[in-house]
This record gives sequence, C-alpha cells and structure tokens, in this order.
Amino acid sequence: MYTIGLSSITIGAIASDGGMGTTLASLGYTFRDTCKLTQEDSQSTEFYAEEVDDPVFIMDVAGKTLFNFSIMNPELTTLQSLLGGTVTGTGDAAKWAAPATIPIIEKSVKITPQQGLAFEIPRMKIVAKINGEFSKKGLLLIEVTGTALVPTKAGVAKFTAYKVVAA
Repeated sequence: MYTIGLSSITIGAIASDGGMGTTLASLGYTFRDTCKLTQEDSQSTEFYAEEVDDPVFIMDVAGKTLFNFSIMNPELTTLQSLLGGTVTGTGDAAKWAAPATIPIIEKSVKITPQQGLAFEIPRMKIVAKINGEFSKKGLLLIEVTGTALVPTKAGVAKFTAYKVVAA
C-alpha cells in the first residue's frame, strides 16, 4: 500500500467531549506540494553515574507531530477560522478584520489522501499566516502549521491513521 496524493483536508470544531469533531469542512483548495506531515526528532536525556562511563538510564521524549499546508483560494470565513478576527457584513460588502492579538485556535482536522492512509487529529493547535504575492505568477496563500496536541478526552490518541477505502 502506498499513500499518495491529496483528496481533502477538512477542519472543524473539536467534539464537546474533547474527542474528534464530527462536523468538518474544507476551507478551500490546498496549494500543490504544500501538505506535509513531519515528526520532529525525539529528545534524549542521558543520566550518568560517577562510577561508570556509559549512561545508566536514558529518558526519551517524543518530538512534536506537525502538519503543514497552504490554502490557495481563501474566503473571508477561512481567514476568520484560521487567523481569528471577525467577519462583518454580507455578500460583496463583507469584510474581515484581523484580531488585535494572536488567538489560540484548536480544531479537529482530517487529511485524506487519494489512496493509502488517512489521518485524523482530534485536537490540533493551528497557527496560520498570510503570504501573498501580488503578481501574474503568484497567489495569496494562507500558510497553516498545525501541531497535534493530546486530546482532552481520555483514551483518545493524538492522531490516528486508517486505510482509505476506494469508492
């Protein structure tokens, strides 16, 4: 089995019990070659005794699990969902106002490839920024970095993977 391609990234509110959210929606198209899953290296602390040269105990702490992607066609509601702030008005008169301070944004996220393993993250801390290039060769992108956090619901893993079933 090979995990390849991207079918969708959907985001929504964390379930009221702290588990995986059930009402998730796409925030727009994902810019090509930006969706990535990485795990940072673990950190090891070695403990030594005076009497021996080798460590007598090593404590390991796992590295963070990060998901990165960029939205290439954001709506005003996408800005609000990923960056905070407020949307006022409707239709062509609608406006997004940036927040005065960086908000803490935590959401449930599901990443589904075209084939292979899909990932569900019940609680992801999202940090986003606007990166725009106003030219004939550039786009306005919303660059998203998400960090998998321990869910507040007991017994739920920080992320799960499962096989995508072909339709």
